[in-house]
Amino acid sequence: MVPLSPHPRVGTAGGDLTIRRGETVALVGVNGAGKSTLVTLVCGLYQPTRGTVTWDGTSLDALALASLRRRIGVVFQDFMAYDMSAADNIAVGDLNAFGDLPRLRMAADRAGIDAALAALPHGYETWLSRTHLPKTATEPGGPTTWRRGRPAPADRSSVPDQTGVLLSGGQWQRIAIARALVRDDVDLMILDEPSSGLDPLAEREIHVGLREHRGGRSSLLISHRLNTVRDADRILVLRDGQVIEEGDHETLMKLHGDYAAMFLAQADGYQLRHGQPTGTAEQ
Repeated sequence: MVPLSPHPRVGTAGGDLTIRRGETVALVGVNGAGKSTLVTLVCGLYQPTRGTVTWDGTSLDALALASLRRRIGVVFQDFMAYDMSAADNIAVGDLNAFGDLPRLRMAADRAGIDAALAALPHGYETWLSRTHLPKTATEPGGPTTWRRGRPAPADRSSVPDQTGVLLSGGQWQRIAIARALVRDDVDLMILDEPSSGLDPLAEREIHVGLREHRGGRSSLLISHRLNTVRDADRILVLRDGQVIEEGDHETLMKLHGDYAAMFLAQADGYQLRHGQPTGTAEQ
């Protein structure tokens, strides 16, 4: 059980949340409602000041953090863009995946970025950086290397002499999602605004792909774009750290509460931007 707002800056109001195996749960609410705080608790980044966080009935206090985090895949809104090859930028999600191109491409395909990476000047070996990568790249104090953490090939003529390529923010977000998907041993996938830099159609494509390749994993999804959470098994609406509404999309729309108001407001705003009449949002 998790008190949804144990962090002092969020408040002290409580509420219990259970995520069942294979279930997709979405958290929605205004900024400061406690959504991201809950994610940090589940990941063991913070300790609750009251209540407990349990995994299969066992308190997180009794679990080794390293073991816990191996069972969780997380995609945050903020992520790292490394000066490495496209392949290595995905492989940092699971160090055992370094050099396993088929596995990396499968994760990239599920994240909708495989075709773009394969089309780069040197494919997945393209350097993603503003810097120039010479054939004679070395690492101070160690053996000559071609990629960070990877031995240089014996035949250095195979190393591409290249200038780095810059990706768009949306492409980097897809790489961040691929990092989480490259891990096939996780039980819980947490997506905290993972596609905020994508347009609505691309974002929905990502979430459809995640559902198709969930593979029995549980999912915890946070998004301000309610159209992307409407297919969740359960949607929880938070306000001041408390769950004030719970149900699937159809149930919450019939309540005519906070969720319905937010959904219709977003739909009306989208229609206005595209010159369509308001008041006809699809529910």
